Amino acid sequence: MLEITPKITFHKGSVYEESIVAKASKYGGADLLITAKTPFHPRDWQWPDQPADRGFAVNSAGKRFNVRDVVFTAINDSGEIFADRDIPVKKGEPGWFFCVGHVLDGGSGFCDGNRIILEVENEYRKNLSRAHSAAHVMSLALNLTLMPFWSKEAPKLDALGSPDFDNLAMAQSSIGEKICTDQYRLGKSLRKKGFLTSEFIVSLKKCESEINELLSEWLATNASVEISAAENTLAERRFWKSEIMGRTVMLPCGGTHVGALSEIGAINVKLDMPDEETLVIVTTAG
Repeated sequence: MLEITPKITFHKGSVYEESIVAKASKYGGADLLITAKTPFHPRDWQWPDQPADRGFAVNSAGKRFNVRDVVFTAINDSGEIFADRDIPVKKGEPGWFFCVGHVLDGGSGFCDGNRIILEVENEYRKNLSRAHSAAHVMSLALNLTLMPFWSKEAPKLDALGSPDFDNLAMAQSSIGEKICTDQYRLGKSLRKKGFLTSEFIVSLKKCESEINELLSEWLATNASVEISAAENTLAERRFWKSEIMGRTVMLPCGGTHVGALSEIGAINVKLDMPDEETLVIVTTAG
């Protein structure tokens, strides 16, 4: 195992850290660096909705190296290192430690104990954070708007007490710069839970308008956004926290976010149904 316990700072908005290489390894033909602390957000191999950060690693001589990828890295009790899709266990598996792996071109020359500066591309991070926070508030507005389309008590409620359509129907999510695309399944399983799909379909554009109206109201409050974390380690469960409709809402999330709802800029949501069992929502921020 590592002598140093790596810490993360990306959830606090950091884009720059001076650190030490805790372990220099190989990943295919590339160099894989684990550092004592890092501002880089990695792509999650289990739910890769938010892309990895972009940026640079700088050595003690001031030479800059492109960080071409940032991945989840897992280390077992024997000290074996696994990266990204090669990780053979689920997050939080006992006996395993999870940390951020910075992938550089081979021959970067970094060794264990070397000093390193880590610089994240700030504008790219900001745009991803806007999209990710926009996706969270969209999900709450979506759930609230779709409350009338449940014929019985939903098996799960969200942080505002609405039936959690977003959680129950989510199929996949993709975050880009100032944009998030979410796909939902409106199939037999959701109908059995009590969702009135046919009634929703004929009300699609009305729901779209109501969601956008709610989002406009919520962003105008300029409520702060925080990410809670107890240990600042990669695998711990973190929560997105804000104030909406006079209530404190907390959503589990491992990504990066804005510091206040107003930083999203504006949100525009488009609902589309390419078929009768698929809902696609495109959320644009800024």
